[in-house]
Amino acid sequence: MAFRHTNELPLGDKIFRVELASDDDLTLTLTLTGWRETQPEAPVASGVLTMPLADVPTLRIALNRGLRALALAADVAEPIPDRDILRELFPGHGAPWVPQHEEDLTRRFHAGETIARIAARFGRTPDSVRTKLRELGHDPRRPEHCPPDGCLSWSRYVSPALVGAAERPAGG
Repeated sequence: MAFRHTNELPLGDKIFRVELASDDDLTLTLTLTGWRETQPEAPVASGVLTMPLADVPTLRIALNRGLRALALAADVAEPIPDRDILRELFPGHGAPWVPQHEEDLTRRFHAGETIARIAARFGRTPDSVRTKLRELGHDPRRPEHCPPDGCLSWSRYVSPALVGAAERPAGG
């Protein structure tokens, strides 16, 4: 079944068109074009991507990462991935924590396992793991709850005392 889906989005003085099309049910073509309303003949963006239809689920993740990279390059807020993509990346996303997982989570954290490894084990985002640890009274940002490596696994949450001690001159 052939199909064509077109979506035009006016943003300021520019218009962007995203078109998805398949003529043979085997391949999908994604076309992006953009132009200024006053100069439709001079594109500000254009591109065509053709892929096997079977690869679309995987490509959604790649495109989402591409959008994140564009957001970083343009210094704008990161796009929020939709729930389907989050579930593909993190199968436990949105599922409630069960008591035995909470116990395993705190045990692994205090045994020195990194947040990233714990998140992968439970199919959760690292932020979800940090949030659950805080809810359970084991805040990864507090030095008394850090594993033996001194919370250096989480550079965002490294203890200022640890960083200061490493940067201070020997006499001062």
